[in-house]
Amino acid sequence: MTTLEKLTLVLKELELSLRDAEKFDSGNTSAGARLRKQSQVAVRSLKELRKMVQDVKAARKAEKTPA
Repeated sequence: MTTLEKLTLVLKELELSLRDAEKFDSGNTSAGARLRKQSQVAVRSLKELRKMVQDVKAARKAEKTPA
């Protein structure tokens, strides 16, 4: 999976959370619990994306460095 695909997936997950955010703002406490769970999933996904980027950067740097 490319970094663009991973980021697009995270953004889609967050877009789906908008409905629960609206419900929570309207007073639905259960929607808040779902929103917190979805937020935690997004955090994990973004950490994975960050690691992917770091790994690619390190690999590129290793390719450029003469042995």
